Amino acid sequence: MNLSTRYWSKEAFQGLEGAVTLYAELRVTAAHHAAFLAAIDALGSNLRKMPGFIQVALKQMSGDSTMVKNYPENFKGILATAYLDGVEKNVQPYFYSLFIRFVDAASATDAKLEEAFTRDLQPLLHAGPQPESPELLAYRAVYQTVGAGDRNGIYTTPEQIEGFLRAPVDQTENDTVTVENHVMINDADLAGWEPKVMALLAVAQNTFEPQDDPSGIGQAGTSTNRFYRKALTTEILRNAHPDGALRAYIMHGVWQSVWDHENSHLDPRFIKAAGPVGAAAVVGPVEPFYLTRRLVLAD
Repeated sequence: MNLSTRYWSKEAFQGLEGAVTLYAELRVTAAHHAAFLAAIDALGSNLRKMPGFIQVALKQMSGDSTMVKNYPENFKGILATAYLDGVEKNVQPYFYSLFIRFVDAASATDAKLEEAFTRDLQPLLHAGPQPESPELLAYRAVYQTVGAGDRNGIYTTPEQIEGFLRAPVDQTENDTVTVENHVMINDADLAGWEPKVMALLAVAQNTFEPQDDPSGIGQAGTSTNRFYRKALTTEILRNAHPDGALRAYIMHGVWQSVWDHENSHLDPRFIKAAGPVGAAAVVGPVEPFYLTRRLVLAD
C-alpha cells in the first residue's frame, strides 16, 4: 500500500488544483470502536459547516474481491464478507476507509484536519493503551479525482467532478457496496497510464449483462449467473504525491451488489480494457469491498 508520510499538513495541499480528498485507512479495536464512531460523528457535525466542505464518508471494509485476482470462477465471492466475519469472531479489528472531500486545497488547509486528527482520532487508533502500544494503526494521504462516472455520463472537468462529489449514491440506507481497487505504478508512467485507466473506467461504467436487457442497465448478478448491473458510480483517485518512485491510485466504484461487481470482472469487454491497466501495476491490485457506515454532506 501507499507509504506516504505527508499526511494532511498544510504542505500536502500546496500547488493542488480542483477538489481534494483527505483519505485515511484506519484499524480500530473493539475496545475503542464506540468512541471512534462518536468521534467521527462529531467530526462530521463540525465539517458540514465549514466553507468548501463537500462530504465525509466512513466505509467499513467488509470483504475481498476474488475475481480481481483472476481466480477460478468457482471461487467467486468466497471472501465477500471475510472482514465482517473476522470482526464478529474477534479475530480482526474493524477496518475503515475515511474520505473527507473539499472543493479546493485552500478550504482543506483552512479546516486544519491534521490537528483534528491528532487530537480526536489518533488516540483511538492503537492496539492497546498508550504508551504500551505506540504503533498507530492508520495510513493517511491526500488524493485528487482524475475522473469519474455514473449511469448518466463520464466526468473529467473540475466543475463536473465537483458536481459528482456533491451527489453521492452511497447513502447508508441504499445498501450499496463500494469497491476500492488499490494499485501502485511507477511514477514515471503516470502520464501514459491515466488515459488507459480512464478508458477502463468508461468500460466499467457502461457495460452490463445481458447486453440486450431492455432496461439498459443489466440484470442482478448472483452466485450462479454472469449477469450484472451497471456500476452506480466509478471514480479514479490519484495520490497527490509519489511514494519514492511509485504513485498510488484508488479505483473507487459503487455497485448495487457484490455479485454485480464480481460478474463484471468476468465480462470479456472488461478483461480486454483491464489488460493495459493491470500490466503497469507494480503493487496490487488489492480490491476490498466496503459498506458505508457514515455519510455527511455540506449544509
